[in-house]
Amino acid sequence: MTSRQTGKRISSVAAEQRRRNARRKGARQTGKNEPLPLGERRQLIRLVACGSIFVLLVAAKLALPAQMERFNEKLSAALSSNMDVQAVFSALGRGLSGDADSAAEEVYQAVFHPAEARETAAQAALPMPQETPAMDALREQREKALVSETTEEQALTEAQAGEQTSQSPTEVSTLAYVLYSDKNLPEDVSLEQAILDFDYCTPVSAPLSSTFGYREHPVEGEERFHYGVDLAADTGTAVACFADGTVTAVGESSSYGKYCMVRHSGGYDTLYAHCSRVTVSSGAAVSKGEKIAEVGETGMATGPHLHFELHRNGVYLNPIYYVSTS
Repeated sequence: MTSRQTGKRISSVAAEQRRRNARRKGARQTGKNEPLPLGERRQLIRLVACGSIFVLLVAAKLALPAQMERFNEKLSAALSSNMDVQAVFSALGRGLSGDADSAAEEVYQAVFHPAEARETAAQAALPMPQETPAMDALREQREKALVSETTEEQALTEAQAGEQTSQSPTEVSTLAYVLYSDKNLPEDVSLEQAILDFDYCTPVSAPLSSTFGYREHPVEGEERFHYGVDLAADTGTAVACFADGTVTAVGESSSYGKYCMVRHSGGYDTLYAHCSRVTVSSGAAVSKGEKIAEVGETGMATGPHLHFELHRNGVYLNPIYYVSTS
C-alpha cells in the first residue's frame, strides 16, 4: 500500500469519526430541548420539594435544637393520638399503584380526620343492598309508623294547649301579659316588656285584682281598656315609690280619686291612684321605696286597692312585669 492510499484511508476514517461525533452531539442537544413527560416532571417536583423540606428541617434542627425537639414531641403526640395509621398506609399503597390525587385526599383525611376516614371506609366496604319486595313492604311500614307518631305528637300538643286555655281566671290573671292583636290595641299602648335602666321596687305587695288590658268595667259594666294593674291591698297600706324621681302631679278626680304622679329617668312616669291620702307634694324629690301615699278606695272603685300605671314617653306599658303579687 502506497503512502497516498494510506493517507486517504486515514482521512476517510477521520471523516467518519467526525460524522459520528456530530450525530451524537446533535442527539444530545435535541434531547435537551425536548420537554420532560408529565409524570417525570411531577416526580422531579416532588423530589425537589422533599429535598428542600429535608434541608430546611436539618438546618432548623442544627440552628434551633431545643425548639425542634419540643416541636417533634408535640407533632409525634398529635399524630399518634389522631392519625389512623392503617388508613394512611392503605391510602399510600393505592397512591403508589396509580391514583395519586385521590390517595393524597385519603391521606389527609386519615391524618387530620381519622373518625370520618374510618366511617367513609366502612361505608365504602359495605355492599349495596338490593331492593326486594320484602324491603319495600318494610319501608312502607316505617313510613306509616312515622306518620302515626307525628299525628300523635300534634294531638298531644293541641291537648296541652287546650289545658293551658282552660286554666282558672286566677291563673290566667297572673300571666306576664295578655296577647292582643295590634288592630285591637289603643294607639298609645305597647305590650312589650321594656328593660329599665334604673333600680325599682313594687309599690305594694298584694293580690292582683285586675290586669292590664280589656275588661268589663266594674262600675259601668261596658268593656274598656284598663291602662294599669290593680293591687288589692288594705286601706292605709303604705304605697312605696317605684323608683327615684320627682313628683310631677298630686290631685283628685272622679275616676282616679286621690292620686299622684312621679317622673323617673329615661322618660318613664308612674301613676298611683284611688289612694286614701297622698303624703308628698308636687315638685318633691322622692327615692325608691319611699312612702308617697296610702291605699284607699277613692274615686270610681268597688273596694280598697292601688291602681298602678307605668308610662314611657306617653305610651302605656304593662306594669305586671315590675310588681310583686301575693
